[in-house]
Order: sequence, then C-alpha cells, then structure tokens
Amino acid sequence: MSIKKVKTSNGDKWEVLIRTDGRESQRIRRRFERKVDAQFFLDDFKKKKNQLLEISSEHSNPEQITFKQEAEYWLLHSESKITVSHLKRVTGILNVLLLEYGNLPVYRLNPTFLSDLQRKLLNKDLSKGTVNRYTEVITAILNHSVRHRRIAYSPANGFQKFRAANIEMNFWERAEAQSFLAFTNRRYPKNSEKRWVYVVYLLALNTGLRAGEIWGLKVCDMVEDGKTLFIRRQYNNVTKGFTLIKGKKNSKSGKLHRHVPCNATLREELGDIVSLRNLSQDDLFFVTEEGNPISHDNFMRRFQKDLELWGGKAIRFHDLRHTATTLLISSGIDLKTVQEICGHEDITTTMRYTHLIADNIKRVADLFSITGI
Repeated sequence: MSIKKVKTSNGDKWEVLIRTDGRESQRIRRRFERKVDAQFFLDDFKKKKNQLLEISSEHSNPEQITFKQEAEYWLLHSESKITVSHLKRVTGILNVLLLEYGNLPVYRLNPTFLSDLQRKLLNKDLSKGTVNRYTEVITAILNHSVRHRRIAYSPANGFQKFRAANIEMNFWERAEAQSFLAFTNRRYPKNSEKRWVYVVYLLALNTGLRAGEIWGLKVCDMVEDGKTLFIRRQYNNVTKGFTLIKGKKNSKSGKLHRHVPCNATLREELGDIVSLRNLSQDDLFFVTEEGNPISHDNFMRRFQKDLELWGGKAIRFHDLRHTATTLLISSGIDLKTVQEICGHEDITTTMRYTHLIADNIKRVADLFSITGI
C-alpha cells in the first residue's frame, strides 16, 4: 500500500496503489487531486480490511468464512424479496456451485477465481449469458455480506462479466404466420376436442400476449362487446397461481393492466369455446381435461410437435409474440399504440422491432432486383 505523486496529461496527481491480499492479489489504483484525499482513501481501505479481521464472533477467523455460509445467509434474507421463479433459478445454480465450492473461504472468490470459473463453464458448452448468471449469483452473495457487515469488502471487486449480447428475436413473416395457422386450423378442426390449441396460436399471433397471460385469460376478460380483451393477470407456472401481469410500472395510475384488440375471427373462436364448454364469467378459457390451468412446459411439447409436422421455420413460442409485434408495426399502427397493446414498459423496447423490419427490407435489396438492362 503506497501513495506517490505521478505526472499525468492533466497535471500532477496523488496515486494510491493497493494490493487487496498480497503480491498476487487484485490491484486497486486510484488517483486524486490532493494528497489528503489519497490518504483518506488509503486509511478508509485499511479500516475496512481490519474490520474483516474483527468482524463478528460467529466467524472469529475470516479464513474460515465459507461460501456456503454466506450463500445460506443470503438465501435467508432474500427469499421473501425475489420472485419465486428467480429463486428457483438461483437455487439451481447454487446447488451446482456449492457442491464444488461450498467449503471454499470467501476471500478466495476473487477475480482470478471467477475468470477461471467462466472458462470452466464455457468448456461445458454453456452460453455466455448462462455463465453470467452463475457469476452474478456469487457477486450478489458477496455484496450482500458486505452490506450486512459480515465481510469488510467483496473479494470479487474488479471482476468483469461477459458483455451482454443482444438476444436475437426471431419472428415469422406474415405469410409464414398464415401458413402455420392454416395448418393448425386443419389439424385441430372447428368443433373438435382440441380446437382450443389452434385458438391459442390464433390468440398469440393476433394479440402478442405472453404465455402466462394466455393461460390466465378468463371469460370475463372479453369486454367492449368482445372487441377487446382486458389483460390483468397471468398464470405463474412455478407457483401454480395467478399474479398481476407485467406492465408499465411508471404509469401515472399505477395500474399494470391493459387492453388488447380482439378481432372478429378471434372473437368468434373464443365465443365457440364458451358455448361448447358452457363456461361462466369467472372460468378460464384454456384448461386441462381435469379443469386445471395449462402447464406451459407441457404445452411446449405440443407446440414443438406442431412445428415439426408443419415443416416451416421453427421458432420459440415466445417468438409468436415477437411476430405479432412486428406485424402490428408493419401494418402501419403507431408505436405508442403497439407499446400499449404489448405492455412494454419503455417505448425503446417497441422501437427495437422497427430495426428488425428494417433489416428485412435491406435483405430484400440484396435479393430482389428488376432492371431493363
């Protein structure tokens, strides 16, 4: 640990150089205009490091504070603050990490360790996004321990995760969407027992609803003479219950619900489901044979099978929402209206779809040409 005067292009500065834990540990360098500020920074760092050595009777020896202990402490305090689905993902990651690194002292979880972990996970053919989730769990636990004064500083300070890559949004062109609907219309003919499957596809491609919003749709949600659907809940596949739908958190009313258009064809199909099953206003449109809400995981197997039999471009079920959004915009509907229909919190999310459409148009310029030459 040292303070020295250095010359820079912006004049003389006072530089603090610190090794967090010996010669091979992370190096911290800070520059200040005044020597007194540099000294304050160095003294503050020494104070925090000393706190690590004294930090509670529970861990008299900081080298014995294990990753497992801090992970369990983090879970204890975070369980009620994060969503059930996120908790499930985090628990799955921790089950893997703790098996191999649970007894590792927390001071060992430094940038070198995390970089080695990155490479190890990549060698297992995990995507960079998935690897980031693993390292984010570790850094979140360490930061939580710092905030609760269990450790004086995070040994992971200075670590950099992979840059977030833009997730490719796949979608169908209008002709592809129409072809898939025509195929499933024949596969699940009108008045058949499985007609509801076709209606799910029709609903997704005409409204851009999320899967959970589709499975949470009730008869009473058809309003304005059935010309709109009132979206106010979604089915959570993890908790097996209903929650408030996603929406604009910054709206002046504070309400998260929204309306989506229900065209004549969709309105007729939904009406047929009501008549065929003699549904009441509080009944769900889509349920299992036992009357339970649809499990999206189970429905995905049916969707994959339908895609294979259709033989067209394979996309994810969520990409039906992307398809609906791009088709709404390409039809000339203004972005603000599309934002409201799709429930995007920010207009910039909606604007991303205009780039997808523009990219497609540019590809046409490379592929299509008529000349008189």
